Amino acid sequence: MNLSIVIAMFLMIWPISSGKVFQMTASSMVPAAMGTVRAYRDKDNKNTVLDIKVKHLARPSTLTPSASKYLVWIRPNGGDALKQGAIGVDKNLSGELKVETVSKDMDVFITAEQSESVTVPSSTEVLHTHISTN
Repeated sequence: MNLSIVIAMFLMIWPISSGKVFQMTASSMVPAAMGTVRAYRDKDNKNTVLDIKVKHLARPSTLTPSASKYLVWIRPNGGDALKQGAIGVDKNLSGELKVETVSKDMDVFITAEQSESVTVPSSTEVLHTHISTN
């Protein structure tokens, strides 16, 4: 196959599959924490896929007040916060969670919680960003 055809095919696919990366802002509670959200469109159902990665995020038990879990939330533009799941922190203080949503414009944030069963986010927000894929 001609090299220029291969390069052209790659360039047509690459922007679609790579998505856009959004930096998360850390609260003063976890100043060393860093987070990114890579947002891209699922090729089959056109939903928005969010690949959330965190680094240097303190274990929730070391926070004041102490917590047991970090939960990821999405607040669609003008809507209520929707829990997406827990994001764990490994021995290197890193974690990852991939979620899918129909939203195209939303806030994504992580809170420290006492339990994974909570239905509304606490005020203990540790990382946040705004995503718009329109």
